[in-house]
Amino acid sequence: MPSDHRNETRLTTSRTRNRGRRIAAALVAAIVLATGCSKRSLGGLETIRQRGSLRVAVRPGFLTSPAPPGENGDHTTELQHLAARLGVEIEWLEIRRNDELIAALEDGRADLAVSRLSAAALLGSKTTATSPIGWVDDYLITGPAMPDLTVEDLRGGNVHVQVSGLSPSLRRALTELELGVVPLAEELAAEEVVARVIRGEIGLSVADSGVIERVADSQRLQLFGPLVERRPVVWAVRTANNQLRRAIDDFLFAEAVLTRRSKSGACRDLGQIRSARVLRVVTRNSPTTCYVARGGLEGFEYELAIAFAKEQRMRLELSIPPPGIDPLDWLEEGYGDIAMLHEPVPPSRAGAFFVSEPYRRVDLVSLISQHSDAAITFGDLAGRSVAASPPVSDILSLLPVEPAFDLTASGFDLDAFSAMQVVSRGEVFAAVVDDDAARLELDNRTDLQRGPVVLPDVPLVWILNTSSPELGRLVDDFLRRARASGLVSQLTHKNLGTWKLHVSPRLPPVPEGDLTPFDEYLTWAARQNGLDWRLLASLMYEESRFDPDAVGPGGSAGLFQFMPFTWRELGVEDPHHPGEAIEAGARYLRSLMDQFADLDLPDRVAMAIASYNVGPRHVFDARRLAVEMGFDPNRWLGNVETAMYILDDPEVARRFPAGVCRCRRGAAYTRRILRRYAAYAEQFPPA
Repeated sequence: MPSDHRNETRLTTSRTRNRGRRIAAALVAAIVLATGCSKRSLGGLETIRQRGSLRVAVRPGFLTSPAPPGENGDHTTELQHLAARLGVEIEWLEIRRNDELIAALEDGRADLAVSRLSAAALLGSKTTATSPIGWVDDYLITGPAMPDLTVEDLRGGNVHVQVSGLSPSLRRALTELELGVVPLAEELAAEEVVARVIRGEIGLSVADSGVIERVADSQRLQLFGPLVERRPVVWAVRTANNQLRRAIDDFLFAEAVLTRRSKSGACRDLGQIRSARVLRVVTRNSPTTCYVARGGLEGFEYELAIAFAKEQRMRLELSIPPPGIDPLDWLEEGYGDIAMLHEPVPPSRAGAFFVSEPYRRVDLVSLISQHSDAAITFGDLAGRSVAASPPVSDILSLLPVEPAFDLTASGFDLDAFSAMQVVSRGEVFAAVVDDDAARLELDNRTDLQRGPVVLPDVPLVWILNTSSPELGRLVDDFLRRARASGLVSQLTHKNLGTWKLHVSPRLPPVPEGDLTPFDEYLTWAARQNGLDWRLLASLMYEESRFDPDAVGPGGSAGLFQFMPFTWRELGVEDPHHPGEAIEAGARYLRSLMDQFADLDLPDRVAMAIASYNVGPRHVFDARRLAVEMGFDPNRWLGNVETAMYILDDPEVARRFPAGVCRCRRGAAYTRRILRRYAAYAEQFPPA
């Protein structure tokens, strides 16, 4: 039912225009009371630009709740930057009830809804989620007046909550604890609910970690949980407004992740970090550390950092230095708490930092051009021009090699993957990199070959400032347990190219005359989503070899190898159930194709398949690069496909919003599926 527009408050902000600045100056807000119905528009991105304003619907208290010092609150700063990027002003629409927020978006009064939303909350609506803004945990909370309790002590009690914010999984968790639900007024700000718990006006409630952080005296709370698995916080746009969603996704990744910088430089120890509940990690944008993929951020170091932060109940904040800045200088200046670079420690700087226990050991290996002589020995590298990252260059300079390596091709912007590109371009004879990076790269290219090992068994470590001894001891303990539990091995298999899809030794039996054991499911799901069932079959074979029990160590599962976040977002309860997986796989592929709705069908299909593998943001980056190269961004073969191979170069990829991409692998993946699809189409009739 439409909300009463008389109860809405509209705020308008205007942007200070300054062409010489990268980001517009702070927006000045003026409050205007709405006297009638709000204007409605279902227009897309171009309409927003023509109008000159982005209408943002926000929850009660969003604009008035105080944020902790140094924090951005509910992402108001990011929204201001987004508006500046789009070249428009912000028009705020504060909705007086939490349960009416999505309605304002659906009926055209707003372009973007900003709240403590999860993707699950949008299921069944005419809206869709952006990329995650952040991740939160949900807790039961009681005030300081309550005696020390356990979760078991709470059983059979009542929890006061705003029912609009209860996800199905959270409802199940409360039911399992035998807690009754007492509805709270939807007009209350989430921060006010927490404050009432602290004051003793509410005995028991639920709040997410992001809201808890925003309340000044939240340390007085007693927390129980997390109740459910950590969930993403998202913004919402109308399903039909794909252009706006893509623009927001590009912005969020480029500005909120890849260019994220800590708000102040301050070296902190464990007590200060725990008080802030934020762990700042200095890292790189690379395939071994952190990069964007179809399910969000991935990478060995990123996922190991997530595990550490989650164990400590902290929010992870990435701090990626700008070009030309040494990451260790960035750490030393206090713009991070831990450096996770997937590189050895430079010997010249080891004494200036606390170095953790090794969590992994790698060989430093040489990579040379495929056109070089095959019989290259270590001695043949002497006196040759060698590209390497600064830490590896530091190590190489100490090796007893006569004549010494020519290490002129090194710099702070040169990581292992950039070093390999220098070899590929013929600028140096060899690159010296860790064998994790070498393995990832050689899997997908034929212009380079592995040369001799330069230095074996080099330790990989996390690096901290010497002012953080307590944090260092905690890190050492975590890394020891991560090795012993198999977590390091699991993440190695998932992210570093040593894992092969686990499928049954025997492929599932296929009925005579059928393509797969699940043709009936495939044809039904394809018809429901306007797809060719043979295309779905080709994709399914690539992902799982038709094995519904196929699993990956990173949590991917089922016929379409959904990651946990993806299957939860799609509403899949059991990813191993063939019917559920195929229905969701068809729906997901359809959603990817809809992001390329303006293209001819063959190109739409190809770009959707590529997006399934590397994520749509990288495909849009490839289209941008195609334009720069004079190619057609609306054609896959020979155009965007070629750009994908070029985008595999980290130096090129970092110029675009989504950053580093394993795009060469994505292009090869797409070609295999399309070739298989063509073969299936010849052998089997359409549905």
